[in-house]
Amino acid sequence: MKKRTKGKEVIRWIETHCVHTQGRWLGRPFRLLPWQKRILLQLFEIEDDGFRRYQWALIGVPKKNGKTELAAALALYFLIGDGEPSPLIVCAAAAEDQADLVFGAAKIMCEHSPTLKQITEGGRFDKEIVVPSIPGARLRRVAAAAGTNDGQNIHVVICDELHEWVQPKHEQTWNVLTNAFGAREQPMVLQITTAGFDKESICGREYERGVAVQEGKSEDRSFFFFWQQAPEGCDYKDPEMWRAANPSYGHIVFERSFRLQLTKKPESVFRRYFLNQWTESAVAWITGTEWDACFAPERALRPDLPIHVGIDVGVKHDSSAVVAAQRQEDRVVARAWVWENPHPVEHSQHDEWKMDISLVEALCRRLREQFPEPAAEVDEEVMDGPAFWYDPHFFERSAQMLDDEGLTMIGFPQFDSLMVPASQTLFRLVKNQQLAHDGNLDLRAHVMNAIAKTTRRGFRIERPPGRRKHIDAATALCMAAWKAETTPIPDSDDDAAAFVTM
Repeated sequence: MKKRTKGKEVIRWIETHCVHTQGRWLGRPFRLLPWQKRILLQLFEIEDDGFRRYQWALIGVPKKNGKTELAAALALYFLIGDGEPSPLIVCAAAAEDQADLVFGAAKIMCEHSPTLKQITEGGRFDKEIVVPSIPGARLRRVAAAAGTNDGQNIHVVICDELHEWVQPKHEQTWNVLTNAFGAREQPMVLQITTAGFDKESICGREYERGVAVQEGKSEDRSFFFFWQQAPEGCDYKDPEMWRAANPSYGHIVFERSFRLQLTKKPESVFRRYFLNQWTESAVAWITGTEWDACFAPERALRPDLPIHVGIDVGVKHDSSAVVAAQRQEDRVVARAWVWENPHPVEHSQHDEWKMDISLVEALCRRLREQFPEPAAEVDEEVMDGPAFWYDPHFFERSAQMLDDEGLTMIGFPQFDSLMVPASQTLFRLVKNQQLAHDGNLDLRAHVMNAIAKTTRRGFRIERPPGRRKHIDAATALCMAAWKAETTPIPDSDDDAAAFVTM
């Protein structure tokens, strides 16, 4: 029996009134791809009583396949074309910048569409789209990170990139928004995402709910589930797997872009974002096998070459690390010194122990004496000895004292603009076996503890959320290795132009 659907009407409305919002397609009429049309035909199935069958949905596809524009077009349809009195549509995301993506795409559609620009207006503070001809019609953006009490009488809530909703405040906001439908007869919770890594998160629970429906283990007829991914255990470097996972492959995403991503993303990140596969509880960026392949104890730091030193002091002073790195022809040689709280968490003296920062200061002085070759230029002056790169947050007082003693101390705040290239440089060095370490077990543990976090600038390392694992040595190594790799070795004392200038 053929199912009744309002999907064709929705498709016509979107392709008549909406426009594309990016690149060379900006302002052109929205043309839905075949997979998007299939979703809409199913999502808007009608029951015998004339109401929509689905009131709750999870749609999962890899990045760059057009999820954001589809969500924006649907937000405008629910606002204008659904026939709901005084509709309140909420575009929600975990953070401010993410919340701007769907809302921003909807706003661009309203500005460039010949029909939509005549009937919509930007609301107060540029966070709302209103329709004067429909009393009370509003499309609003919400960032879950800021928390919200605004959840009354929502018609449709669109939760973007649900895998990012991992903090308690995200859970609170999600509960407020998804419980706020009042007397709406046909509400909709529309959740759009790529795969995550924590199955105990909101996204993980919704995914498991969808799988249960898909496998016939649940009779929840109101839950719509669409998830496209590559087969489990597949070769992530195989272009056929890219095609299998990405429904827009060959239309708006292409093989060359995936090949570029292979050189920049760890395997687990590539699988999550471009194959839509769930990974384990931590997003590994470097495997133990890859790290161990860089074991080269015969490579020692040489006093006739400059070294760069990364310093990272733990937030609670229960872990600190210093890592020296030196470029030697085709390899970057690294040595690490790590201090950690000797008492386990459950020990009565664990919370009383404090890191003796004077040990870090003394090590810096020794490195200054042992490695006199200049490594950096500050204010057009070539400085003797190593360049010491430190996070100012917890080492500023010590750094000022060491600077007064003649050491070259250069602040390295943990901003994405610095940590992204530093993380990616270390990733490349390890992948290509261009790093040489001496098997320091503390350094290995910190590198293995780190996970890859994707930002707008690319991925960077960070501590797993909610975990006590230390990554100080990994952070210090990123700083030191990046500077050692990108600073040319001077041929003479006059080669000041070869130095890093800060």
